Amino acid sequence: MTLSPVTKTMLGRSLDCTVVLTDDRASRKHAVIYFQDGQWYLKDLGSRNGTVIGTQVVRGTIPLQSGDAIWIGHCHLTFFLPDDSGKPGLKSPDAEDGAAVSDADEAKGTGIFGISEAFGVAPSDSFFDPGGIVERRKQTSFLDPFDETVTAYVTRTGYDSTHLCQLAYQLGKTENLTDAAKLVLDSLVSATETEAAGIWLLPQEVKSSFRVSQLRLVAHISAENHNYVNISESLAKMVLERREAILTDDQKKHRDAVPQKQAHEAEKQNPPTKKSEDEKADAPRKLEPLHTLVAPIRFENRILGLMHLYNITADQRLTLEDLEYTFAVADTFGMALSHLTREKELSANLVDAKQENTILRELLNQETEIIGVSAAMRQVGQLVTRASEGKATLLICGESGTGKELIARAAHFAGPRKNKPFICLNCAAVSENLLASELFGHEKGSFTGATERKIGKFEAANHGTLFLDEIGEMSPSLQAKFLRVLEGHPFERVGGNTPITVDVRVVAATNRDLEKEVAEKRFRHDLFFRLRVLEIIVPPLRKRKDDIPVLAHHFLEKFCRETGRKIDGFTEDAMKLLLEYRWPGNVREIKNVVERAVLLGADSVIQESDIVLSSLQTTGETSVSSLSKLPPQFSAAVMPGADPLQMTNASAETKATAFEPMTLEQWEKKLIEATLEHCDWNKSNAARLLGIERTTLDRKIKRYELER
Repeated sequence: MTLSPVTKTMLGRSLDCTVVLTDDRASRKHAVIYFQDGQWYLKDLGSRNGTVIGTQVVRGTIPLQSGDAIWIGHCHLTFFLPDDSGKPGLKSPDAEDGAAVSDADEAKGTGIFGISEAFGVAPSDSFFDPGGIVERRKQTSFLDPFDETVTAYVTRTGYDSTHLCQLAYQLGKTENLTDAAKLVLDSLVSATETEAAGIWLLPQEVKSSFRVSQLRLVAHISAENHNYVNISESLAKMVLERREAILTDDQKKHRDAVPQKQAHEAEKQNPPTKKSEDEKADAPRKLEPLHTLVAPIRFENRILGLMHLYNITADQRLTLEDLEYTFAVADTFGMALSHLTREKELSANLVDAKQENTILRELLNQETEIIGVSAAMRQVGQLVTRASEGKATLLICGESGTGKELIARAAHFAGPRKNKPFICLNCAAVSENLLASELFGHEKGSFTGATERKIGKFEAANHGTLFLDEIGEMSPSLQAKFLRVLEGHPFERVGGNTPITVDVRVVAATNRDLEKEVAEKRFRHDLFFRLRVLEIIVPPLRKRKDDIPVLAHHFLEKFCRETGRKIDGFTEDAMKLLLEYRWPGNVREIKNVVERAVLLGADSVIQESDIVLSSLQTTGETSVSSLSKLPPQFSAAVMPGADPLQMTNASAETKATAFEPMTLEQWEKKLIEATLEHCDWNKSNAARLLGIERTTLDRKIKRYELER
């Protein structure tokens, strides 16, 4: 055909183009050829696959030379110029040099355009419309290694691979199905220029034997001039059964769409209403798809759903490259969907595990009867949690009855040894001669009464925990052997000579001041430091009064269940009495007091008269009568502002000072505070003047809550 220098020649798939190309790789308006300033030019109009002149890919404008070979997809076109007339025109490749293309040549379809075997040039009135299914594909080549011999896909593959890479990166950052589906649909519309697309998924619990009726539309997108049309049931069934992607140019044979009730949830919740004629005219039209593409969403040989694309415009065809790209997107989306599902399951499992962990901790507290809401007990609970994670030796300090054994049990059952033995031994309950046998065992006949071999507590607690209560009662001679075992050395049974090595975590407890015991040479300092790798100090009940009502009601419910009695609680006076009492026996004492009140109480509530308390002093507490016998200078020494370091006789004025009765604990607090003030809170100097270790002073400062 002859090109006019005053008219632009449009090349593309659209019926409006001057030259209509039936190659699916051509865009609707692919390129234009025009004459300007004595030169012919070809301009690529931003096509998806580009235009190739010779071996050069054109993405903009390029001048044409006579004999240039132009490739658009599979279509091969050749540009010629007459060499004798000097006028713009065409030269037939079959004509002699200088001969212009004749009308007869143009009618035969020769001239500038050479026809490829696959497609070629067709006039607009013979637009290719095969009808039915034009392609089925089981796999996509986009996810396979690139084959350089397939030159037809070179341009489009690079373009779509970029889109696919960007999509995979964005899908990796999504956290929910809605965002992932939107990304996929936007990518499909951008890359394939489709007019509508939808994602249909099967229920997660469906592994096999799925049906079309189980598909649910989770996301869709469509052009502004029409509503989304549901997927054809026969096409959906075919794709699900064959597990392959299908491209069809005509859906006349597939009008049996999936029922509307299976469409998007928003469409089900907004049923159509009666509209006026104007509203109907303005409303989006629901047209029949002409070109349809359906691809399975797969992951690990499992069908997760379908990806549905279609166009309603005759010249807006879906191509084989669109099929390849959609298939690749579907497989990528299948992997992302599977990962989202697994992440959701892991999150749900994590929530369940946290809830189970909370329940187990509550059960652990119930089993060990660790009850408390005070800040001090919350801190103890945090320390127990941390101490349970390792296998280092743990030292629990506290007065008698504070629940040191319960803390030890909690540390054991919250740690990795919870399924192993928890062995207890009270060192104060066994004589010094038998304590070695209890700890390390003995052989038959090793001493009088050893009628058979006995396994010691260390062997019995192998791979578990050994709790030694009242560790301060252990004799110095036995402390040396005990220390060697703690250091990992093997031991022998009493009367035996076979080395025994065990893996045991030791938890020790004491109500004594071990630092004082070390200072007075009654406890080995090396054993003390070996035991105090981790230390938990359990506060006495009088220092955590917030726990008294909680403990009282806990024991009340416990003993009511055991005895079958119905007691609703405590009177105000009874609870006040419990709060004001100093509890020298701590939690053990309040448990016994409440048990007695439940057994002997006659009313539906615990009265003040039902509570029987002792007159014993707390640890470190001295009676007022004893203090009254002290010399006056001792009371003067604890007066605010007095210098506790002066050992001279008090003045007559000081002797006349009225005596202030106080406990030994109160006296110690005032003495430490006065010494710190005297030393301007230099703790090292204060500890030296008091004759104690710096660590002991720090502990007492914390104990008495002293602040500068």
